Amino acid sequence: MTMFRYLGLRYLELRYLGILLLLSIMPLSLAEASTKDNNDTSNKTNNVVLPKWLIVELVEKRCSSPEPSPKVSPDLEYDCSDKYEDADGEEQSMGYSLRLLPLIKEDFNRDGVEDIALEVESMGPLGGSVYSNSTIYYLLLNKNKSIINEHEILLYAPFSEHIVEYEVKGKQIYYSAVPNYRSHPEAYEDGELLESSLEFTVNWERGNPVSSYYQDNCRLSRTKDKSLLDLSLGGTSQKDIDMHEYTQVITESIQANRLSIEATLSGCDLSSVSYNIKPQQGKSLPVFSEVLKTLIPLAHHTKQLKTLQTLEKRSSLKFAERILLYSGWQAIVHVDREDKTPHILIVIEQTE
Repeated sequence: MTMFRYLGLRYLELRYLGILLLLSIMPLSLAEASTKDNNDTSNKTNNVVLPKWLIVELVEKRCSSPEPSPKVSPDLEYDCSDKYEDADGEEQSMGYSLRLLPLIKEDFNRDGVEDIALEVESMGPLGGSVYSNSTIYYLLLNKNKSIINEHEILLYAPFSEHIVEYEVKGKQIYYSAVPNYRSHPEAYEDGELLESSLEFTVNWERGNPVSSYYQDNCRLSRTKDKSLLDLSLGGTSQKDIDMHEYTQVITESIQANRLSIEATLSGCDLSSVSYNIKPQQGKSLPVFSEVLKTLIPLAHHTKQLKTLQTLEKRSSLKFAERILLYSGWQAIVHVDREDKTPHILIVIEQTE
């Protein structure tokens, strides 16, 4: 059993009509066409049945005032309506639709419980509407049939980096991504794509998703130790797929010395590490030197952070400017004390 899904074909055919017309066009969905032909839509597609509790949770999270009510009629298509105030303070409503397309059931993370992959498509009145988007979700379930984690592959949004088509073969989904013309018109000439499409699948390593593009093309995929923080005293670690580049993103979080510290690693051949430091609720943000004293013993990029510490002690550190640390590494530091949640952002980037 195979299924082919292409987003963006109609949009590319009409690109010459200009951006105003583009904003009024939503890519044609073959899945949508197939459901329109079926007047008796049920919660079963491709031999995958969505349980009622899951339909209710998915719809209530993504659809305001759904019709019909998923609690009464667990269907795969819903009409939604969001209320808002216009410039004159008058209450208006914006209608849009939501469709669920079950794709495969498989134990992705090998915990003995079947998980589900499905497409969730929202369609607003205009192609440029915030309600017009489509995403494939990999929903990881536990023995109690609750969602414990979810991972996504964005297929389409009005100004997404790519427009993605997919094909389901057995228990695998094969993706093909091309640049979104709205975001990257330079990628096309006379209607022809100037570069090859990006092909990949989502594979699973130790319960975490990783794209075949990252595995096959990125030097970082061969780095065994990509730890960011000392999690021996507690904390969280999560691995995901970057929404636009399909590389791996690792996020680790800990609480230490009245600070919440979140570290993120991304990149393909060259790594980029960011540390986002916020005070715990009710606490104030310390000065930068004190933050470094807390962070350095806990972080794995000690050499780079100690170089920043040396520059700070010499009063040579300039905030919001790129700083050469030493050969192959640079950094930039942002301090925001005016935000509702004051924070310090340290970004360390590999340059060669």
